[in-house]
Amino acid sequence: MTTPIDVLVVDDDPFVRRGLSDILTAAQDIRVVAEADDGDQVPSAVARHRPHVVLMDLKMRRVGGVEAITALMSQPDPPRVVAMTALDVDDLVLDAIRAGAHSFLRKDEPPQSFGMAVRAVAAGTTLFSEQSLREIVAAADARPVGGHVAARSDAERAVGALSSRESQILRALASGATNAAIAGDLYLSETTVKTHLSHIYTKLCVTTRVEAAMQALRGGLVT
Repeated sequence: MTTPIDVLVVDDDPFVRRGLSDILTAAQDIRVVAEADDGDQVPSAVARHRPHVVLMDLKMRRVGGVEAITALMSQPDPPRVVAMTALDVDDLVLDAIRAGAHSFLRKDEPPQSFGMAVRAVAAGTTLFSEQSLREIVAAADARPVGGHVAARSDAERAVGALSSRESQILRALASGATNAAIAGDLYLSETTVKTHLSHIYTKLCVTTRVEAAMQALRGGLVT
């Protein structure tokens, strides 16, 4: 029997927590081990229940999701994090990705999207829609990043330095494809795909799949 994916649900709305718990527990491979109603409860809940994945609301009363994610990522062996927002993709999502969130979802996504996102991040990949990703890139390019505005020309140069195979893999990643799907489509092993992704991250100066996908869009590899 497959070991279930343990999930912590963090949201200040009790109805949202209940809805998410009901959606996730209906899946045989996912188990909601705890809930929290604010970001200041996250460290203790994670320490006690050791979830594989945290579904993290970004706007809460006392401690927001970005601050909670930052605190989690400073711990050894932190859980994977899916950021959630009731708003359109905005600066909070961008900040959450920079803080270490592994994926993101709007709360109005279809119910099955939450289970898919949990499975994706638990497997070391991510889940996002191309439209949401485009909105994140637009938001990122419209604001300062580390004291300067992200330049598309820099992304174009970085993407242009990729090999043909690396470009294929990055293009597939930017479409939301998992490592397994990329491996199957390109007739590669997943280990080979992971090796290529490591090289791609280094060349693009990124550390996450979402950031790599953003560079693919910004650099014109995906139109």
